[in-house]
Amino acid sequence: MRTALRASLATAVLAAALLAPAGGAAYAATTAGQAATVAQGSPADRFSGTPVHIGEGLVAVLRHEAEGPEAWIRAVGPDWKPGDNYMYRVLTVLDRMNPVDSANGLQLEITRMNSAAPLLTVTKAGVATSFAMPLSEAGRTHGAECVSATKRLGLHGTLVADLTTTPDGPQVQLVEGVTKEPSTKLTRTGPALVKGGRTVARIVNPSAARPSFEYETPGQADPFGTALFPELPAGCAVTYAFRDEAPAPKPAATPAAGPASTPSAAGSAAPSTTPSAAAAPAGAGAHAPGAPKAQTVGRTSVAPGGGVTAGAEPAAEDTDDSTTVYAGAGLAAIGAGLGAAFVARRRARTRR
Repeated sequence: MRTALRASLATAVLAAALLAPAGGAAYAATTAGQAATVAQGSPADRFSGTPVHIGEGLVAVLRHEAEGPEAWIRAVGPDWKPGDNYMYRVLTVLDRMNPVDSANGLQLEITRMNSAAPLLTVTKAGVATSFAMPLSEAGRTHGAECVSATKRLGLHGTLVADLTTTPDGPQVQLVEGVTKEPSTKLTRTGPALVKGGRTVARIVNPSAARPSFEYETPGQADPFGTALFPELPAGCAVTYAFRDEAPAPKPAATPAAGPASTPSAAGSAAPSTTPSAAAAPAGAGAHAPGAPKAQTVGRTSVAPGGGVTAGAEPAAEDTDDSTTVYAGAGLAAIGAGLGAAFVARRRARTRR
């Protein structure tokens, strides 16, 4: 019995000794494969990024995706070098909600947080060193110098909205604030969410010079909030022509029934082709030869074409130009005669 038991134990030990190298090799191969996948920055890996050695046995894994700039501080040991695996224990994470922290005696901060090209600043014993973080999506597309700062707004619950302006127009990236999972993205050509959803948000006047963002604020006194987009940096031009949204057409006014809907005589009258004497300019009292004369009936002038002008003053009688000339000459002669008589009488008195 004892002999059989000893034989079984010896067999087990021998099998373990033979299988251990194969198992270790398989584990090592799996770990190496995972490290290679992470180093390549697989899009499916939420925690991959650009690793930089910041000293004190730490690596900062830098990211800048839809959720905003992030720096994952991981402990890798003093012998880490670029190309080595970096998916080790996380000491802290810097992001929009937590931009400043410390680890292993290092002061850590994400500076230029709202720009398209933020920095990770590491300070040790009063000496600061900055590491460039990856550009944002807009920065990679248009260049960091022509992308506005990011404005973050809190919507309902933990949902947040990041507002940015690019040469292609305004953009809104919705992000779940806790899980940091990006949600819908609004653009100039797709400015609103699908109707009927839980979230109400849209870009107002997306192609205008000053677009705005309108969003629902449940539970607030004002059910909607409005915010302007940040402006482009100076010297950057847009790639489209500014165009405001056309205002909604106002409903046509319905005319009131009854006598008020009947136009007055003055409103329906056709303009006369021959002006009346009352409307003629000064110095033009004489009609042209053969022109029809306006008839006067009370205070209403009836034009030859049949038009009626209400409230007009009675037209003056037409006079001949020769009568006016003769009357003027007679008055001038009478004045000259009176002047001569006065002079003769004055001379006679002087001679006496």
